[in-house]
Amino acid sequence: MAFRIDRVVFAWAHLEALAGAFASVGLTTDYGGIHTNGATHMATLGFADGSYLELISVRQPGQQAPVWQHHIATNGGLCAWSVSVGDVHKISGRLTTLGIPVDGPRSSIRRRPDGETIESEIAFVGAEGMGSLHPFMITDRTPRENRVRLSKSIDGSGLAGLHSVVLAAPDVEAAAIEFQRVYGAGEPVDIDTSAFPGRTVQLHGEPVAITSPASHDDWVARRIRTYGPTPCACLVRSTDMVASHDQFPLTRPTRFGDREISWLESEKLRPLRIGVMPE
Repeated sequence: MAFRIDRVVFAWAHLEALAGAFASVGLTTDYGGIHTNGATHMATLGFADGSYLELISVRQPGQQAPVWQHHIATNGGLCAWSVSVGDVHKISGRLTTLGIPVDGPRSSIRRRPDGETIESEIAFVGAEGMGSLHPFMITDRTPRENRVRLSKSIDGSGLAGLHSVVLAAPDVEAAAIEFQRVYGAGEPVDIDTSAFPGRTVQLHGEPVAITSPASHDDWVARRIRTYGPTPCACLVRSTDMVASHDQFPLTRPTRFGDREISWLESEKLRPLRIGVMPE
């Protein structure tokens, strides 16, 4: 199974506050509408390649969300990632035969503010949670371009799309073996980076990195204790790093394996850990 990252999802107690944090650094999101569950609504930051960041929250304080409730209630930030697949039913069946828990496929419907209805089928994979260690899978039933569009705030910035996701797991080796067994993913390659306290690997040829704690009380360990195995960072491709640095508050480049990476440097966005690297 080839990974094509569809989106990463950020959960927060108040959508307006999270969208405001993005807007404060020039990344203005687009309101995406209310989910048919009636409890949650969302906004998107869409890239030219069709991938996007999704911001999700409950519509009213105190409401219970059917997904990612703990992340929402605690301003958990990154909570899930998804991959786009051609036939979610077929792949769900194959994963089930491997003994992997699959919840779905189920229908997902959202109405945009302009009245356009977005329909897809999704399936949540694995026992760790919805889109946490394993990605959740999505197959569009309405045109893909109706689900998300290029955000105007991206214009001229160089930002082109999602490059990869970094997953926090207690044991890098065990998580990598799981990805190889389930998806046929590449071998884990250790990478040198100061962004994460413990061992970090990139799955060869895949847009997936995995990191584990270096101690019992570093931020990766605390995150795993709070949320379980979960995404802890996402990396965005830039076709023009000069333009990206000019438009957004980015740190000086540091190493991420054989690449350089700059992180969004904002008090409001720092806990979300969004990095930008050259294409």
